[in-house]
Amino acid sequence: LKYHFVDSTSLNTAANPIYSAFEVGIAGMSDEVSIAARSIATGLNYFAGMGWAFGKGRDIWRRNFKINDNTKEQIQGLHDALYASAFTLLVAPPIYLASGVNDIRQLAIGTGTAVIVGMVHGPLLGYAVSVGRDLTGLESCHRRTFPDFVRKSDSKIKKGLGLTSVAASIGLMAGIYSLT
Repeated sequence: LKYHFVDSTSLNTAANPIYSAFEVGIAGMSDEVSIAARSIATGLNYFAGMGWAFGKGRDIWRRNFKINDNTKEQIQGLHDALYASAFTLLVAPPIYLASGVNDIRQLAIGTGTAVIVGMVHGPLLGYAVSVGRDLTGLESCHRRTFPDFVRKSDSKIKKGLGLTSVAASIGLMAGIYSLT
């Protein structure tokens, strides 16, 4: 259950501002539809286990391709990009349909763009899962790009950094919607 909550929170924190921006800025969705899509995706992450499925699938993907925290960061990033885009291709269309997208063009643009965005920010999502697990004490992150001073911080500081990340993500989304 801890992994489920941490992975879901990490994914929502990293993904929602990016998807909000492209939904209203590129796909032409209204704020209301985008907010509905972000709410549904967030709900699916927490209440339907999609965040856990992403994290568990990523763990299996990494194990099958023999990827670990000591693998070159570029290789980890490539695998996270490919995994995130494949996962997004499966989940984006139902989320957009449930959000009220009824124009096939918007659905196609939204899904296609989501897959591209998934590929571009897949490394960020993978990194967010690794860092989220470290900040909450589930497992240590030994990625080369994870700062030593954070890795060596005590649990209160790490949890504070995690909460600050969540607040910043929500603030970014609020800013995006206030601009449109």
